[in-house]
Amino acid sequence: MGQGPQTAPQAWCSGRYVTRRIAGETIVVPIRAEAAQLDSVYVFNDVGARIWELLEGGQAEDAVVATLTTEFEVDVERSRADLLSFVEVLRQAGLVEPGAGG
Repeated sequence: MGQGPQTAPQAWCSGRYVTRRIAGETIVVPIRAEAAQLDSVYVFNDVGARIWELLEGGQAEDAVVATLTTEFEVDVERSRADLLSFVEVLRQAGLVEPGAGG
């Protein structure tokens, strides 16, 4: 599908977690000593789960934005803002690491 050039991924999933889909929810548990603490278990909404899936697949920022725009029927600016905001939350939680440009 004729997409233009895509930017490099802004973040890579750290690989130090386990992802499970349970009862329609995406749950991510970091693999670390404090994993038993409730604040170390993350449950994503539909948009967050889709972003997470795309980041796990190594998708570039523009590809993630295009997917969100199409699948959730929002404009590009909203998609990009949601992506950047969510990635920052993931970085603070240690679930992603900066990508090529980050």
